[in-house]
Amino acid sequence: MAAFSLNIQKHIELGLVASGKFDGSHACLVAVTSGGNVLVHSPHRQPQIKNNDSEQPDGRLSWSGELAELQIGSQVTAVCTGHFGEDERDILLIGTGTHILAYNVEDNADIFYKEMSDGALCITIGKLGWLSDQVAVVGGNSSITVLDSKGKEIFWTVMGDIVTSIAIFDFEGDHENELLIGTKDFEIKLMKEDAIVWDTKETASITALAGLSNKQFAYAVGNGTIGVYEVGQRLWRVKSKHRAVAIRSFDINGDGVSELITGWSSGKVDARSCNTGDVIFKIQLSTSVAGIVEADYRRQGRPDLVAVSISGEVRGYASGTSMEAPEPGERMRELLSKKQALQMELRQRAASVPNMYHHTKLAVSLISARGAARLGVAAGPGLLVHCAIVFAEGIFEGETLVAHPSRPQGELEIELRPPKNGPIDIHVKISVGPPGADLLQVFEMTRQLPRFCMYEIILNPKEVPQMEIESGITIEVAERAQRIALWLNQSLLLAEELEVAEEGPNAASIELWLRGLRDNKVHCLKANPFGKVTVLTEDSTFAGDIVQSLAMYLGLRELTSEAKFPNDESKMLEALESVKGLKDVDAKLQAEAASNAVLLKSVVIRLEDARILQNVEEMKKRLLQLKAINSDLIRNHEIRMNSNRDLSTHLKELNIGVQRVAKLRVGKAATNAVSRCRTAIQDENPRALVAAMRNG
Repeated sequence: MAAFSLNIQKHIELGLVASGKFDGSHACLVAVTSGGNVLVHSPHRQPQIKNNDSEQPDGRLSWSGELAELQIGSQVTAVCTGHFGEDERDILLIGTGTHILAYNVEDNADIFYKEMSDGALCITIGKLGWLSDQVAVVGGNSSITVLDSKGKEIFWTVMGDIVTSIAIFDFEGDHENELLIGTKDFEIKLMKEDAIVWDTKETASITALAGLSNKQFAYAVGNGTIGVYEVGQRLWRVKSKHRAVAIRSFDINGDGVSELITGWSSGKVDARSCNTGDVIFKIQLSTSVAGIVEADYRRQGRPDLVAVSISGEVRGYASGTSMEAPEPGERMRELLSKKQALQMELRQRAASVPNMYHHTKLAVSLISARGAARLGVAAGPGLLVHCAIVFAEGIFEGETLVAHPSRPQGELEIELRPPKNGPIDIHVKISVGPPGADLLQVFEMTRQLPRFCMYEIILNPKEVPQMEIESGITIEVAERAQRIALWLNQSLLLAEELEVAEEGPNAASIELWLRGLRDNKVHCLKANPFGKVTVLTEDSTFAGDIVQSLAMYLGLRELTSEAKFPNDESKMLEALESVKGLKDVDAKLQAEAASNAVLLKSVVIRLEDARILQNVEEMKKRLLQLKAINSDLIRNHEIRMNSNRDLSTHLKELNIGVQRVAKLRVGKAATNAVSRCRTAIQDENPRALVAAMRNG
């Protein structure tokens, strides 16, 4: 049962709910309504005695009983509470598409107001391991900004796409928090200082992240999937037809271990074991969940789990709450499901199974050919493949493919096109039976697509473009070619295992030519007897994947490289030159805006004087001047916005290039390469940038 419930009679926006102790002791609920209004609900607020001497002249909050309303005037995109430094009073951070506002609810006054050119789409307050104080981290349109307690920018970097969610937690278990970032292009990245130390890709846009205990974190994506990672390895995931609106950790059953709490668009709130994903608690709200927070709303000395719906319904649940009784009809649905399963089992037991079903074997093969990785299945003598269901994360739209030939056939081939280099587990269910059979035998199996399944071995081409010969990377791994051959056998789909010649001119060495099935580009991998590995390729992303995969297989924590990618270098230099020019333009526009602002003030004063003197002609003259100055300001603002958009695009290109440079190295060498590249970009030094890209 709920410990308390109430209704604030307001429509709440999805995902825009928070809680904080703005006076340092009493928990308050914060929610965003449509139209840019922020509500603060304080059930324990003491009535304030009106005193004209103590009222804040710039106060925005207007209290009415337990509710206060803060009018922002533009669409709110993020809301967050927290405190900086030793002050125990929380502050309220409000983000919009153009700025961020830090507000002191207790004093009813602004702390700082900062323009954010990339917007503030998600905000969190916390302690990062490499910074000494509490900070506010703001995710925007392809950028991350870190602000101190005064609103001063202390760190800024560009991301590959729009930042949709952020979380601060201890990923490595070293008692130093890292920054976890989710983006619209399906990626989750872990940032430590200015380097990406871990990343993975999901199947849809990341909508929520939450740090858990024991080096675990939870995530939610836009297609209804939630899951948990532990030290970079996924423990479990589940998918629903509804969307997860909010996730957080809370000990709902009072056993001392926190569970993963999820609020869904269907109005359901459930609690799952962080280790297994098993549901141990669930409730149902009347409308979609808007947010879930943790707050001591009853002043019991321990927080409750507070769920808020979009209709304004608020329910609180104490730690140790048991699951509510099932809804009417839910038990009946469960019984009907069991009945159907039992009827199917009875039908199977009663059916006369042909002898050909016994000891039936199914041939399964994986090959890289004809532009894709291909899964082939073949039934035994007298049997046909009626249907195949393939589940593979990130390959098919919806993650599942059903192959149902119009006529059952003895063999079936399914095309697989992974968009990115990486190992992928595929789960297959195949229905097999004789022609015209009503009862089919189902085979289930799991296979893994190797990391480089979208590359096929080809013969040494007679003509190779000069650019592909000049581009590439060289590394020293101090390993025999036989060990590298073992890695290749695990990383490629091969008809037969690759073996290293022990005699002849190519003894103890490898020369392997590959063709990419996505773009038909040719690559060459060479390894000599002394551990020197060379990859000839125009694709720096492919070279980086080779380096990371080989280093992981060999257990290398440090690996340097010499790289040369003329195409990447020219793109980076062009982007650097564009950034330099756009910064100069922005500086000129700022100077013009400042000059127009001074002129505007002067004209307004003269207009006011003319109004007081009732000089109509002078007023008309000044109004025309105001109109002209206003037009100039609007035009300059539009130019600045376009210039800033172009600047963000070029900075994003530079940042993606720096990440590619880092993936060509491992360990400290990668960190040093990132540092040298960023220094060269800040100093606008193209020669230093090229040197950093080539030598790290």
